[in-house]
Amino acid sequence: MNKKTKKVLHHTNTLIVAVASIGIFVLLTLFLNKASGFQLDLTANKQYTLSDQTNTVLGKLPDKVKMEVFTNQDTDGELVTREVTDLTGEYAKKSGRLDVHTYSLVQQPELARQYNLSSSSVVLTYGEKTQTITFQDMFGSGDSSSYTFLGESKLTGALNALISTETRKAYVVVGHGEFDLTKMTQLTAGLKADNTEAEELQLYQTGKIPDDADLLMIVAPETDLSDKELKLIETYLDGKGKLFLSLGFNPEMKKEWKNIDALMAKYGVTDEHAIAVDKTNTQLYDPLTVVPSYESHAITQKLRDSKVYPMTYLSVALSAAAEAPEGLTVSPLLSTSAESYGETDLAGLLQSTSEYAEGTDLSGPLYLGYAADDADGKPKAVLLGTSYFLTDDQIGEQGNKDFALNSINYLSGNANDLTIRAREQQQYETAYLTAPQARYILIGSMVVFPLLFVLAGVLLWWRRRRV
Repeated sequence: MNKKTKKVLHHTNTLIVAVASIGIFVLLTLFLNKASGFQLDLTANKQYTLSDQTNTVLGKLPDKVKMEVFTNQDTDGELVTREVTDLTGEYAKKSGRLDVHTYSLVQQPELARQYNLSSSSVVLTYGEKTQTITFQDMFGSGDSSSYTFLGESKLTGALNALISTETRKAYVVVGHGEFDLTKMTQLTAGLKADNTEAEELQLYQTGKIPDDADLLMIVAPETDLSDKELKLIETYLDGKGKLFLSLGFNPEMKKEWKNIDALMAKYGVTDEHAIAVDKTNTQLYDPLTVVPSYESHAITQKLRDSKVYPMTYLSVALSAAAEAPEGLTVSPLLSTSAESYGETDLAGLLQSTSEYAEGTDLSGPLYLGYAADDADGKPKAVLLGTSYFLTDDQIGEQGNKDFALNSINYLSGNANDLTIRAREQQQYETAYLTAPQARYILIGSMVVFPLLFVLAGVLLWWRRRRV
């Protein structure tokens, strides 16, 4: 092959490589453009993935909903502004019926004045209805090194309330040592987002259950219901009434809970007057803080599939009759491990002495909750042996809030709200370094790693020189 031919081949190869490179670049650009919406969330708790509840709400938007985001980066800072705008952008990607616009509160004050805004906010509009969420409402304080971002739960709740055509009313009985609503503000806020208003009811004083009651709730009673109250509740339940009952704690429950036990027996459920002790499925090394397993039911299905479990404390063991009362179907919801037991010596339990006593204590597994449906398959009652997971102190733990709201929404007949809700995300935690740690990082980044790259380069040069 002569010199001229070699030169032509060389130029031809160069041209082919250049054309191929351009072609690959064009194809790669087209592919990346098509895949611009693709995201991969590698965080442990799927922090940047919209929840099942949000996707459900966005999927049922009946028509165009306007979302207007008013920002003021000068007062809120770049971080807060980015958190909210990134989130609203994710909502826009998921639904073509969501019309999202972002405005500056400073540069477009006349538009902000239409909504009487005084601070950065998100305004949702559907027809004549409007919902406003301030940026401040979307952020909660965490510990000294973080904050909590509540944006998704707030936005999804507002959207759900905006498009809903019906509201429900739940009455929470008080007067027997129950938890009042001031201890369950997160639960009531979650119910409100699901279009259920909760109101306290002094049943003994009023002498009746209001006609607009869609649901009656009794949460953590310590003392018994009166005969009069039991009769009123039973009359209500014999009609279209529904009951959510979660037990409290009373060391004398076996003697003193005659009417509470009778109310549960109406649905074929027995209070065993024993506290669940589980050293296997536990949390915080406390055998009284149980992480129960889910039984198969519509309330628990999505939670069980996603392994989102509740965490209960001082849970009373329950059992169901061999045969359910006529016209009812009774299904278990929560159970403890086979290694658990039910402590019947409640006085000893208060003194922190609890050991399994064969023949006296109950052997595991134990059931901590049941649901009862009528002959038509419509829900009538959810009966739980525990209530502490409903308080503001504990409802944010694990799957507590999801299980609580799913149980109540199941009674309301709203299958769309049996879901997994947005997690409250701890953001941007600060790592505080000791002086030696800071020194090691400095030496590593400024000396060790650069030196390794230099050595690798010298070694590569030396090998190529010898070839």
